Amino acid sequence: MSRATTTVSTFLIFVLAINLRPAVTSLGAALPDISIAGDLVGAVLVALPLWAIGLGGWGTLWLCGRVGTHRIVTVALVGLVLSLAGRVLGGSVQLLVGTALACLSIAVLGTVLPLLAKGSAAFTLGLGLGSTVGALVTPTAVMSMSWRWGLGLWAVVALLAQQVWQRNPGEFESPRPVTGAVPASALTIHFGLISTVTFLVMGWLPGILRDAGVSPTTAGACLAVSMAMGLPMMWLVPGWTRRWRNQTLLVVVLATPNVIGVGGLLLAPAAAPWVWAGATGLGMGSLAFVLTTISLRSNGNSVALSAVVQGVGYVIAGFGVLACGWLHTQTGTWRTPLLLVLAILIGQVYSGHAAVTRRTATASLPLVVRRPKNVPEVGV
Repeated sequence: MSRATTTVSTFLIFVLAINLRPAVTSLGAALPDISIAGDLVGAVLVALPLWAIGLGGWGTLWLCGRVGTHRIVTVALVGLVLSLAGRVLGGSVQLLVGTALACLSIAVLGTVLPLLAKGSAAFTLGLGLGSTVGALVTPTAVMSMSWRWGLGLWAVVALLAQQVWQRNPGEFESPRPVTGAVPASALTIHFGLISTVTFLVMGWLPGILRDAGVSPTTAGACLAVSMAMGLPMMWLVPGWTRRWRNQTLLVVVLATPNVIGVGGLLLAPAAAPWVWAGATGLGMGSLAFVLTTISLRSNGNSVALSAVVQGVGYVIAGFGVLACGWLHTQTGTWRTPLLLVLAILIGQVYSGHAAVTRRTATASLPLVVRRPKNVPEVGV
């Protein structure tokens, strides 16, 4: 691959990755102000992206094999533009359907991008920047205009990415087949638990702080701070993942900030909201770790490992997020949901240890990735 092609590819990865989170972080930032979203609809809205991304990740392997990677990414970007614009044009049904369709589009991008990135920090940095901008800009748009404008403006960002992608066809290597099986049980569970915590922060942090007496402006700004603190981690952690010999220690180090942040939200949320927000942002490094691990462990250009780990992992996370939302609805407080999050973080550390040791190959869940019959492996 030429130097020019490598540069263009890195830029494309970054531009596409920016679009993987604003649809979700903007929703979390605006959720307390969305008049058509009650408690139950709000809980479903936070969990729905995870289920949609998970199911979409499974379908990506099949679609890329039949339609072609460049074409399916183009369709995903167009779908993202239309769904982000359409979800703000009606009531709660349109909001739910539009969010689901947007996240199905994100699933395609999110499954293919780790293979495009090949461990490059451009992917995780773009993802982190998209999360930050979505959380930072949305509250301002909501305050100055409305929640519909705050959510709808991200369709423009997706449209720009689609135009950039269309102007750079054929810049990537051809697909290569993969044979055999890839152990994925522990890595899948690890990804699912990390995603549960990540999406809970993006979806519920402003609501937790506002219920504790923090002003709406400060609560929204805290979400932006959380996402911003994740940016340096998204840049640094891919390199750490390659270099650290003791990967279990890295798993523990990356989980520790989230334990501090969630513990603070549980015990004294209004006492130091900026500290708790910053800590949960640093905890985003765990997501960068697992995404980089998926990329580095993929066999050649195989998209299969990425599809199964993200597909099943996001479905697991969807149930975790819904459970936390249901507990909040039933109890009327955040105490029980946050205790559940702390338990999830313990599971995150244990599954991370299993994922980075040889025991992964003999994990109790016999989840493996095999090339489906008559379906060529896809890579770009």
